[in-house]
Amino acid sequence: MGMAFLRKFIAPHALIITILTFLFIWLFQIFFFSRHFLDPFNNGLRDYEITDIVYSQFRNSQSVQPITEVVLVNCGLPDRGKLAQLLDRISRLEPAVVGLDIELAGLKTPQTDSLLKAAIDKNPRMVLACRLVSYDRQSDLFDPPINCDPYFSEGKKTAFTNFVSEDTSIIRLFSPGEMTIQGPVPAFAVEIARQFAPEKAEKLMKRRNPVERIWYSGNQEHFIKVEDSLLLNDATFQNFLNNDVLKGRIVMIGYVGNHQPGEPEIDRFFTPLNPRYTGKSYPDMYGLEIHANIAAMILREQYIYQIPKWAEELLGWLFCYFNVLLFHWIYVHVRSTFHGITRLIQLLELAFMFFLIALFFYYFRIQFNLTHGILAMVLSYDFIMIYESLIKEKIKILQKI
Repeated sequence: MGMAFLRKFIAPHALIITILTFLFIWLFQIFFFSRHFLDPFNNGLRDYEITDIVYSQFRNSQSVQPITEVVLVNCGLPDRGKLAQLLDRISRLEPAVVGLDIELAGLKTPQTDSLLKAAIDKNPRMVLACRLVSYDRQSDLFDPPINCDPYFSEGKKTAFTNFVSEDTSIIRLFSPGEMTIQGPVPAFAVEIARQFAPEKAEKLMKRRNPVERIWYSGNQEHFIKVEDSLLLNDATFQNFLNNDVLKGRIVMIGYVGNHQPGEPEIDRFFTPLNPRYTGKSYPDMYGLEIHANIAAMILREQYIYQIPKWAEELLGWLFCYFNVLLFHWIYVHVRSTFHGITRLIQLLELAFMFFLIALFFYYFRIQFNLTHGILAMVLSYDFIMIYESLIKEKIKILQKI
């Protein structure tokens, strides 16, 4: 009675094969993926996501809305005297918020430091850059922020500009804030957004995600970018005074090159917008551009919604189970063409899952990871053969089910 009731709702053979498949995947991850000799294979998997193809291939760059909330000012690698002059000019253009992605570590000459301090003070809502280092796993705390001297940061907001994720090969994630032994420190773009629109930043914090996935609004083609030489030149600076290019906007200052191969690789990263979504060899975005994308995401509330891990695993199990159920039925009833039919179905399912994941991400900004389910589907053919020809033949009780 009990077995008949169970068979009415669950196919025992399909369930056993599903369990064996996921057990194999779990053991493989534990005993092999942690081995150093597979590091190149591991890194290749981590460097690739289906959603990268959405960014680099599906999205039409001409249809992307320009990022007008933020103006990027390329200051190169300035000395402090030049930087003081630049900040003084920018303050006269009345920006809403100024973010300085230049680390002011230590003091240099009293004259230039005092000029720079005075220029910083002229910008009432200014965010200075610092860096987080030395994370302690036991206490879950960073050391105090570095590379922003208290002389400059007194009375100003400081925020970390480095990406503290463990995997920085491709920048997909950012941390809205981190805790140090001196207290909480916000991310650079988050603090800038808070200064510009506090209610928008508060919505981000209410999501309570320790790590957020970045929705990239655009690359260098979609920003308002200004060279510091135009601001420092008296003739061209007058045009800025007349045209209100910076007035009321967020101004981010830092190193933003022209994306030419010969430029020094300073503060450059790979992102999902890279047109070469596999085998990337040239970093496609500067750190300041990434911060600008994060700020735009917060201000536009264009968040990516991640399906919970338990839901992804449940979908993976169900996907595998129904595949095994179908493939096992084909094995029992159409054994002569089992190989060809199942392989064709698998190819169609892989294409379907690829487009399903891509479409959900493209249209709804919903991301879900069905890696385990897809891998289990690919392995289901082999485990049906192993189960039928080896396990079931050796275990008599399975033959009676």
